[in-house]
This record gives sequence, structure tokens and C-alpha cells, in this order.
Amino acid sequence: MQHALAIRIVFLTVLVLAAGVGATSYLGSHGKAQDTAALAHVRGAVHAAESWYEDPYGGHGSYRTLDPAALAHEAPNVSPKVHVTVLAGGRAFCLDDEEASGHSAYYLGGDVADVRNVNGTPLAVTLVHSTVDDAAAVCANAS
Repeated sequence: MQHALAIRIVFLTVLVLAAGVGATSYLGSHGKAQDTAALAHVRGAVHAAESWYEDPYGGHGSYRTLDPAALAHEAPNVSPKVHVTVLAGGRAFCLDDEEASGHSAYYLGGDVADVRNVNGTPLAVTLVHSTVDDAAAVCANAS
């Protein structure tokens, strides 16, 4: 009887450990997928924003009227989750996408010489792993 109880305890211990490892692995891969999606969405929107700037029927040399609808006009496959912040009187812009808390990305583009209060390197898609600040907050705080 004690032998059967010991086998059950060992079996349950192995089962709980396997479930814990599986859950940890799933959550880790889910977070990586959210990071990848945020980066891909922002990268795709960067090309649309640059096209909008050059488009004589779009921005015509300015980002002043850049918004999500303008991004979709230039590239219909741009994610609707991408937000646009126009900076420096239409000379610069910030794009951001948040897939989940702690999984967001942003890009600062255009004439960024006069843009202040940006956490990160301009002219690069930057991944934000923070539950306190997200990419939208970075764009909103830029001026």
C-alpha cells in the first residue's frame, strides 16, 4: 500500500512539473510572437509613412496630415493597430503598435533633429519591454 502511494506521489510530481514547464514555454513563446507582431506592424507602417510623404496626392512633402487612414491608403496591409503621432509641425512622426502590455514597438522618423524626450534611438524600430511605459507613451511624450 505504501508502495502504491509513493508511485502516485511521484507520478503527480512529474505531472505538475511537466505542466509548469509547458505553461512557461507557452507564455514565453506567446510573448515572443507579440514582440514579432509589433515589430512587423511598425516596420510595414514606416514604408507607408515614407510613401505618404513623397505622394503628391498625399503628404506632398509633409507628415502634417499623416494618420492611420493615410497609412492604409498607401499600403492597405498596414495593421489598424498602428498609431500615428505627428511631430515638429509635420516634419517628423512617431509610429507605435502595442500588441499586449509589455510588448510594443515604435519608430521615430522624418526630420528628428528637433524632437525631444524620446527614449530610444531615432530612425530604428525599437521594441519596448515595459509594463510601465509602452511605445504609445514614448510617442506621446515626444515633442
